Amino acid sequence: MDSKKVWQNIGGEEGMLENLMKEGNFSRIHSKHPLSKLRNTLRISIFLSAMITMVYILFIFLIPVWQITLALIILTLYNLFIVYDSRKLYKKLPDGVLPENSLKEELSFHYGAFMQWWHLQQRTSIFIYPVAAAGGFIWGGMMGSGKTVEAFLYNPAMLIILGIILLVLVPLSYWFARILFQQMYGRHLKKLKQLIESMES
Repeated sequence: MDSKKVWQNIGGEEGMLENLMKEGNFSRIHSKHPLSKLRNTLRISIFLSAMITMVYILFIFLIPVWQITLALIILTLYNLFIVYDSRKLYKKLPDGVLPENSLKEELSFHYGAFMQWWHLQQRTSIFIYPVAAAGGFIWGGMMGSGKTVEAFLYNPAMLIILGIILLVLVPLSYWFARILFQQMYGRHLKKLKQLIESMES
């Protein structure tokens, strides 16, 4: 049956259907879907992670201190892993909903994939935050004191301060990462979950 006749049978006006099907209007509706929003936000995150990784690599060659170099290499490898894992998720996310499975199955699959991606980052970041905090502390201490790493860390007071910084910064970084995730992805994931729940009910 012609789409215009179907539309009129359910009480729609012909002009409304034509207006809806115009490319500009359809694109706006499509772009508001939570999956599209998540996909766009993830693309921005991948780009930013790649830029930060390039900065790390640059500093590896600029700072000739093996302790800081080691920290930067670890951070670089972690960021490369995040970019790789995020790109895998990005390729899974369609720019819309694929009709191969039921709509609920499709939305549930992508919601689960996104949450799995985030939980993996949460678990692995626990081991990365101490490296970043220690590397930053050593570099800042060297720049501020003008001493070598050995001379700077030989002072027991500096080791105590480093321990306090790790105890404070690691949970703080973890908490800040959760807030950032909620700001970037939380509302779109919430809408996606609401869609799934409405279909289940």
